[in-house]
Amino acid sequence: MMSVKRFVMSSGERFAILLDKNGHPLPYPNLYSVIYLRNIGQSINTIVAVLEDLKLLYQLLDKLEIDLEQRVQNKKFLTLNEVEAVVNLTSFQRKYLLNQKTQKKILSFPDKVRTEKIRAKFILTDDHVSKELVYRRITNFAEYIGWLENYFNPHVQTRTKTTFKAHRPKKNGDVSNLYKSFDKKQLDQILALVHPEQESPLWVSKFHNYRNELIVFLLLYLGCRKGELLNIKLTDREEKNGNLYINIVRNRDDQTDIRLHQPLVKTRSRAIVINQKLREKLESYVLYYRSEIPNAELTDFLIISDDGRPLSINGLDKVFSKISEKLRFNVHAHAFRHTWNDKYTDNVAKLIASGKMTESEAENHRAYLQGWIIGSQSARRYSKRSENLKALRAGLDIQDSFEE
Repeated sequence: MMSVKRFVMSSGERFAILLDKNGHPLPYPNLYSVIYLRNIGQSINTIVAVLEDLKLLYQLLDKLEIDLEQRVQNKKFLTLNEVEAVVNLTSFQRKYLLNQKTQKKILSFPDKVRTEKIRAKFILTDDHVSKELVYRRITNFAEYIGWLENYFNPHVQTRTKTTFKAHRPKKNGDVSNLYKSFDKKQLDQILALVHPEQESPLWVSKFHNYRNELIVFLLLYLGCRKGELLNIKLTDREEKNGNLYINIVRNRDDQTDIRLHQPLVKTRSRAIVINQKLREKLESYVLYYRSEIPNAELTDFLIISDDGRPLSINGLDKVFSKISEKLRFNVHAHAFRHTWNDKYTDNVAKLIASGKMTESEAENHRAYLQGWIIGSQSARRYSKRSENLKALRAGLDIQDSFEE
């Protein structure tokens, strides 16, 4: 079975390679990942995602009895029917495509690649992946095959890359479906559930209860990503003019981070002042609960597990899985970031209305606090949602005016 293996270099840099079924590195996908991904500064998570897609590509081509590298070297590039055959397969989950983790054989691959046969055989219900994932898979297939064709035939113009990209699904232009924040009722339920002093705490140990409440408050009050949360260190706290600041630092390939799957700070470094309530929760956790964990002194990371190691992304996800299971709605870390942005929009709207802040200043402040560059598309996404809500309210006002 092909696999993607992560490892840490002596410099602290995280990297990954694609191995064949015998555990040997595949030369061309790995050469591509070094030249086209690592050398231009792509993150380890991006590199792993691309290698996972290339693994799927080779597995699908193997099922279709297509030797990609031999074909490219012989200048027998993929035909339109073959491209369509691969594209049609990208819409399904891996376990069905490769007949894994299921006793039911969902797909049978034809002996000969014919478009009509492919379309007839690969029709499933409720087994499709998202359009965003299909788009990413096809894009990575296209980029890699285009690179491979140019690598072996630098003076030959081919259309395989263009043909693959022409078959990508249209991106969803409606960002509102991707934007999920907590309403007031949900947020009240979450905060009540994680309160460590409630009659029946969600976790058994006091350490877990106080740590997990702090996690929720940090995500909610700072609007940070979970990778940023898990990268905060004790030394990132800074006292200035009677205020406590938390420095969110972009520190890829941190040699002090023993986690193989290193949580990454995707956005810019920044310093954020915290209020008294959050400060008290933070200091209480550090002084009374984190300090009691064996080996806690061996790491500088703020959020740790009960064995004294920095908490992993999987460990954090388990915290929210348990909260979700108890509350019976999906509680995930990124929704706190969305909720923070909703609250920010509401607060600055009052300042803008009173003339104390301009819309441009409000968006620049949002960009800083969230770690974005000025004018970023991410900041614009939240502004666009705010504008859409205003439009909906205006529509309701018009309806009410007719009743008057």
